[in-house]
Amino acid sequence: MSMKNSADAYGLVTRANHWISGLLFIGLIALGIYMAGLPKSPGKFELYDIHKALGVILLGLVVIRLIWLKVSPNPAVIASKRSEEVLAHIVRGFLYLGLILMPLSGWMMSNAGGHEVSVFGWFIMPQIVPENETIGGIAKAVHAIAGQFILPAAILLHIAGAWKHHFVYKDATLTRMLGRKAPQE
Repeated sequence: MSMKNSADAYGLVTRANHWISGLLFIGLIALGIYMAGLPKSPGKFELYDIHKALGVILLGLVVIRLIWLKVSPNPAVIASKRSEEVLAHIVRGFLYLGLILMPLSGWMMSNAGGHEVSVFGWFIMPQIVPENETIGGIAKAVHAIAGQFILPAAILLHIAGAWKHHFVYKDATLTRMLGRKAPQE
């Protein structure tokens, strides 16, 4: 199996980054929604620390993904209609935006609230905004709206599109991201 993408298949690096990022992203959204409903307690703050550390790791994976796209471009989108190809690019754009916006807004929210962002005690992220209630409020609103509404919708559309290609069109869209051969026609 090739590390790099080809014209018709995703390589190992892209597939691993996709699945690790996707699962981490969904887990972070679920954890964030769960934490928001908890009363203030030491346990809640421990979950926040884990959430922030995993968010930084996700941001690092996104940076790697974007660099890798320049080294090894993705195969072309398989689309039955031009409108589906456009929709796939729009959904992918929202996913990339979310993969960048969510960790950055969380980082800004922490800094603006006077909190550092530690990655499991290995290192502390630099402060990117000053302690400021207004900046914190804006970052919190962006984080909440994107994480609770926009990105779950984009994730569901992404999954629905993959399933439609797999079960209705029976093409290689999903199987090439799984690293398997396309289903037989």
